[in-house]
Amino acid sequence: MMHDRKPSVWATSSLVLLACVATGAALEYAQPILAPALAAIVLGVVLAPAMDFLSRLGLGAAAAAFVVLIVFSGLASLLFFAIEPSLSRAVSQAPILWAELEDLLRFLRDAVGGVQELQDSVSEALTDPDGEEASGSSTAMAVPSLFDALSYGPALLAGILVFLGTLFFFLTGRADLYRQISNQIASITSETLRDAEGQVSRYFLTITCINFGFGCCVSLAMAVLGMPEPVLWGVATFLLNFVMYLGPAMIAVALLLGGIVTFDGIMSFVPALVFVGFNMVEAQFVTPALVGRHMSLNPLFVFLSLIFWLWLWGPLGGFVAIPLVVWTLFLVQARRAT
Repeated sequence: MMHDRKPSVWATSSLVLLACVATGAALEYAQPILAPALAAIVLGVVLAPAMDFLSRLGLGAAAAAFVVLIVFSGLASLLFFAIEPSLSRAVSQAPILWAELEDLLRFLRDAVGGVQELQDSVSEALTDPDGEEASGSSTAMAVPSLFDALSYGPALLAGILVFLGTLFFFLTGRADLYRQISNQIASITSETLRDAEGQVSRYFLTITCINFGFGCCVSLAMAVLGMPEPVLWGVATFLLNFVMYLGPAMIAVALLLGGIVTFDGIMSFVPALVFVGFNMVEAQFVTPALVGRHMSLNPLFVFLSLIFWLWLWGPLGGFVAIPLVVWTLFLVQARRAT
């Protein structure tokens, strides 16, 4: 008597679930290496047109990759030194802003009936018999020591080295890598990978230009409104707008809090409202017009990808989430076309 050896749906689903859990655990465990390496590969795909341009000028792969690496590092350093004064002033003013926010929170607490009684009850529960508060009830913020800051140095340096090394060797050997992938996967050719690379590069070059203009508009508007550190608001808009949905939401909340601290009355909400207006124009008109409707992404898929990679790898996960979605979308569309 022959038995049906075809696995059941439940067994297959269980194996898939276990594989997903194991993959997620492996990705989280290998974050110090995989996160900067994957970020470097994503950036390498975006910078591929610059490599091709330098190659057409007669530079070898190693020399072209070195030039691209130097230019990118120089631009990143220039951006850092440009915003460093504003960032330092913002950090120095943080205790003052925090004190003003505490005053605002106390005002809101007193304005809401019953909250004071609830706080008193909680305070009594957290107070020991000698009348001293429990150690966990202190609101003082611990300031990291110099030793704590230096302890992150080796890990940060290792991450930077992994990032730069991966970026350099990906740029120099991406053609051979694409050929090896096409040899292993017959349905994906080297030309398909190059086409997807070109489309992703054009997409992110366009998004970068849009974000730069968006950041300039926000910086100018904040300067006109009298918000402190308008350049810093513009740079934050430029960088965080790469993280779809979550980035603009973070800027809007930050501007709302900053407006409440800086201004009085209805003017407190104006900075956030101005930013939301700019963001609506950018998302509904500018980006669709310049990027094209055919390159639009499924919002749910993008949001879930952002949540997953941010939860898994933090800020670096948010950086690689959208490029991975775009890359996958283009590969699927290319395979369907063939």
